[in-house]
Amino acid sequence: MAKSPTARKNKVTPESFGISTLCHGSKRQEAYIEEYETRGHHRSWGVRQIYSCDALRRDPGPPFESEIMKFTVALLQITPWGDDQNRNLAKGLEYCRKAKALGADLAVFPELWNTGFASSLIGSQAPQVWIESAIDRRSAFLESFAALALELGLNIAITYLEAHQPMPRNTVSIINRRGEVTLNYAKVFISNFGKDELLKPNPNVHDIGCDVNCSPGELFDVCTLVGAEGEVKIGAMICADREFPEAAGQLMLNGAELIVVPNACTWDDIRTAGLKTRAFENLVGIAMVNYPAPLNNGNSQAYTCVAWRNGKSIDTLIAKAGQGEEILLATFDMDDIREFRTTESWRMDYRRAGATKFTRYGA
Repeated sequence: MAKSPTARKNKVTPESFGISTLCHGSKRQEAYIEEYETRGHHRSWGVRQIYSCDALRRDPGPPFESEIMKFTVALLQITPWGDDQNRNLAKGLEYCRKAKALGADLAVFPELWNTGFASSLIGSQAPQVWIESAIDRRSAFLESFAALALELGLNIAITYLEAHQPMPRNTVSIINRRGEVTLNYAKVFISNFGKDELLKPNPNVHDIGCDVNCSPGELFDVCTLVGAEGEVKIGAMICADREFPEAAGQLMLNGAELIVVPNACTWDDIRTAGLKTRAFENLVGIAMVNYPAPLNNGNSQAYTCVAWRNGKSIDTLIAKAGQGEEILLATFDMDDIREFRTTESWRMDYRRAGATKFTRYGA
């Protein structure tokens, strides 16, 4: 809408509006007054966000009355140094710093980052080698990421082989901006197939699941993370978990608005279809991070659940990586997701009711 000839824009100090000038992520707040005619009425506006990067110092467009709450996830599609945990630690810390510089609220690693997804499947010593690769939350590896999270004010989802009895677990720990582990999730639907294959004289490693020497997790807990623009309820799945509707469904029932998925596999169209479906059927945002080629084939990607607007279908893809090493930024419009969840709440009501009502045999 064109401004009236009498429109004016007067800069004022942020303090006159009680507005903080502290930076938030890649943006800063700027206070101003702008009046213009709208159907015969004058309207005043107060705050808008300005990108602080000099390269982006352009007019951010028309002012608006309320900020859109966004949450940015950095999917670290990066190559590990094999099973060298010290070098993987150093590279992981380096890329968390890069993610923060790009404006991320949360950095997410691919599956089993501490071991570089190196597996110990074959041979009589394989289980022992696997156990010796496991670490716990008191390890220097985890404490280093906790210290960095506090230093940067960055949420970090770090993956590792977790020491556990009777066997290690395939785990992701989500560390909040205060350096606290706020969620510890162990893969529930472990890929433990191929035990019979292990008994053969020359077993085929491609017929053996990566979690054959792991114990499964038990719960789909949810945590609350604070980003630059507000709070988000986060849940996690690991790789094969996303292929079972029960995993994302339980996270939705537990309150998740956004699900992160550390992954390590060859990505294909079927897995893409499943990921998009998990987002829509549970009315959540979802973000998957995979290893780049040649370890896997990349294709890290993120989807919103918002499948249509004003009666028209829209693309739910937020971001998608290629096959090489990169940091993929996925920015979720949480207000959009929450509004969609409200308008489509009848779907969630059916899910909450449970499936037992549709069978004569009960659960």
